[in-house]
Amino acid sequence: MWLVALVAATGLVCGQEPVRITDAHFEPLEVVLGDHFDLVMDVEAQEGHAVAFPDLSEGFAEGRIELLKESDVDTVFRRESTLGLRKRYKLTSFEPSSYMLDTLGVLTVSPEGVVDTLLQEVGLEMRVAMIPIDTTQTTIYDIKRPMKAPVYFGEFAGYLGVGLLVAAVVAVLIYLIVRAIRRRRGVEADRPAEPPHIVAIRRLERLHNQKLWQNGRLKEYYSALTDILREYLDGRFGVGAMEMTSEEIIGHLRELNLTPKQLEAMSGLLRESDLVKFAKHRPEQEYHEAAYYDVYYFVEESKEVLEESVTNNELRDENE
Repeated sequence: MWLVALVAATGLVCGQEPVRITDAHFEPLEVVLGDHFDLVMDVEAQEGHAVAFPDLSEGFAEGRIELLKESDVDTVFRRESTLGLRKRYKLTSFEPSSYMLDTLGVLTVSPEGVVDTLLQEVGLEMRVAMIPIDTTQTTIYDIKRPMKAPVYFGEFAGYLGVGLLVAAVVAVLIYLIVRAIRRRRGVEADRPAEPPHIVAIRRLERLHNQKLWQNGRLKEYYSALTDILREYLDGRFGVGAMEMTSEEIIGHLRELNLTPKQLEAMSGLLRESDLVKFAKHRPEQEYHEAAYYDVYYFVEESKEVLEESVTNNELRDENE
């Protein structure tokens, strides 16, 4: 009953009907592996009734029988108000077996627009056999080993030259890259580390220019803003904020010499950011810009002033 799934509607029509399958057969009934064979269907339909033959484009018999080509529907006779219709499917199979076709189905549409399915038992059998081999006339030999041909230097000299040239170019590139990396590391090692507040201010300005919250990217905006704050706390106060929860950070902030306003602003920012990142909270629009400036002024007010004073004194001494 595997071909029935190829029609789209459901229903059973028995007896004399306006549409009926009059013949279905395979031509020929037996083939060898890979040969072509046909499935021919004949249908009689009264005029005014539309008939849709099965779609075999995906094959059938669990894919072991493949459709190669299908003909257009031919009108083989016209008798009074009855038409004889025929469709031919060209098929093939590469798996030896005896295939049974129990039922065929066509889709019908009446002049009133009623869609129905006509199912009919056909009881067809198709045999796909292996290619026969006459062992009395054919001798099967083992596969011969590959012949050993002499190898000449000229056959691979060109490839060898190209390989050596490519290897030399790669070696030069590796040398230049390694030297550039070593120079950069040397420069970075000699360069003093930037103060935490300089790094934080630069990152804040870069975040401000990205306009994340203005484009609705609140989660990304608050994640970046709190990361800047966490890294600043780590560099300025030695608080390992990157590995802490917001509440742990707030606990350490209480131990620092912060003003009540600073403590309230940073605590509120960390908790509000958690709600945005994990609870899809959307603060008031005015809060986005205010949160940015809270971090900005916190960095400016809590930065280490001693380093700047020493640097200014050194510059003043050099000028004198």
